[in-house]
Amino acid sequence: MKTAAAPHGPPDGFGAVGVLPFTPPTRRLRLSDRQVGILFMAPFALVATLFVLWPVLQAVRLAFYYKNPLRPVLTFVGLDNFRYLVADPVFWAALRQAVVWTATSTILQTLLGVGLALLLHQAVRGINVFRGLLLFPYMVPTVVIALIWRWMFNPEFGVVNTTLLGWRLIRKNIYWFSDPTWAMASAILLNVWKFTPFVIICVLARLQTIPIDLYDAARVDGASAWQRFRDITLPQLKAVLAVVVVFRTIWTFNKFEEIYLLTRGRWTPITRWISFAHAAASVAVIAVILRIAPYSSVELVDSIVKLSVALALIVSLIDAALKLYRALRPGVPLPWEGWGLEQAIEEFAEEGEAFGQAMEERFKKRK
Repeated sequence: MKTAAAPHGPPDGFGAVGVLPFTPPTRRLRLSDRQVGILFMAPFALVATLFVLWPVLQAVRLAFYYKNPLRPVLTFVGLDNFRYLVADPVFWAALRQAVVWTATSTILQTLLGVGLALLLHQAVRGINVFRGLLLFPYMVPTVVIALIWRWMFNPEFGVVNTTLLGWRLIRKNIYWFSDPTWAMASAILLNVWKFTPFVIICVLARLQTIPIDLYDAARVDGASAWQRFRDITLPQLKAVLAVVVVFRTIWTFNKFEEIYLLTRGRWTPITRWISFAHAAASVAVIAVILRIAPYSSVELVDSIVKLSVALALIVSLIDAALKLYRALRPGVPLPWEGWGLEQAIEEFAEEGEAFGQAMEERFKKRK
């Protein structure tokens, strides 16, 4: 006995014309604002933990250990590293220099930045061109600026000494990078010249958001330019200046490349004689070149230049060896420190300066 086949198609009520198919309800994942914020902050927190927090914790841990760079062994020394640091006079001298460097640079950058930002805030035709040009020092790499600065402050043919002598502000050339005071001043000038545009950008951006109605009302009340700056502009800039000063203080205190590229780490008890060796080798080679250049071939002069490069390499290797010796044996004096070598170098430098001045006077009389 055959049964009738079931009709094909959906059951009654499904798929009929004008009736939507049945779909089971779905649950949507709803996150609160706090959970969304945590979700967005998670990648940053992970990166900051790996590359910021972990190195800081490692640095704090290693401060209580002694590490020989040539051996993979850590020796726990407790507070000995801190006692050694506090008892080291070089640390306190370096700290004083760092405070002077940071405070002077930050104050000058802030004062100049606010003043120039006020000038650039004026409605003058073509002011946008000057705003763009002021960003140039901030965009140039520090290495390029340091090299240009070294040429400008060269004691013999630099434009700074030439200008000061032409204006009769100085009587003789200033050796900017040979004297600690002048070296500090030149490094501060470089830092101020490069990073003042950062202050200008921040202050100028805040100035453009101050309502004009405040200045108009002050003018109606008879306030002078100084009173408008003191009572309107300066209070509006307090928050921005606080952030700028904090950032510039931190960044300036941590600066290394500018001072090193300008002075090459000279005029410290460790590297003074290395600087003298570099200078003596350079002067000797230049004297030989000037002596024989008019009577010799280009090949011979080229050979002497190569000799100067070899001498510089030898002196650099000696410098590296001494620094390694200092790192491996801190506090142990070098064998020749009791020979009076530094005093002899200073006396030789004074005699060389006197000889140079005498030759300059003779050249002027002959001219």
